[in-house]
Amino acid sequence: MSIDRAAPNRPVRQLVEELDFRTIVCAESWGSGVVLDRYVRGDGTSARSAVGQARAGLRSQAMLDLVRWMREFNRGRPGWDQVRFLGADVLEPRALQYAELERFAADVAPARLPRTRELLATLAMRGGPRDRRALVAAARELDALVRDVASTRAARRGRSTVDPGDAVLHAFALLGFYESRSAAGGDELRERYAADIVTHWQDRTGHRIVHATV
Repeated sequence: MSIDRAAPNRPVRQLVEELDFRTIVCAESWGSGVVLDRYVRGDGTSARSAVGQARAGLRSQAMLDLVRWMREFNRGRPGWDQVRFLGADVLEPRALQYAELERFAADVAPARLPRTRELLATLAMRGGPRDRRALVAAARELDALVRDVASTRAARRGRSTVDPGDAVLHAFALLGFYESRSAAGGDELRERYAADIVTHWQDRTGHRIVHATV
């Protein structure tokens, strides 16, 4: 289900308050969506700072109103009943993804930290004259490494401040960015990655999802 650009808060309130939708999805990069999600769940970021992480088209009063309402709705609610924000796109990586992937490996699988750092360093050089195939190969290796680490007993026992589910999607979104930029038919591939992010999120949370345009 989608909401109307002209009046985002009214239909969102109805879907969330009356029909128990608990995730609002926007066509926003995964990493930026994480910042917005953490804001609506009560972290110390200001609304303007969180929205400032979004792509230019979403840095609007409508988005500020939406996330402020989400945060107020969540106030005092248990985590399982809070409304969440999901950025379901692979438009652009964010520094948060690189930092949290490194921290996740350091906390859960320190023996694999050197290779994690090597792969992240390779991917961070995306602006230079790099071989696209090498970038995609590094992103694929990182994605497989993170999935493997996230499945370990240490990860399941919460030995990292980085949620294993977030770590998996950090790496998956990086892979989607590099593959969609490097392949023919990149827009179609990007859309498939966005759909996979939504599916992964629904499997993880069990939430009913509303797709929002603001």
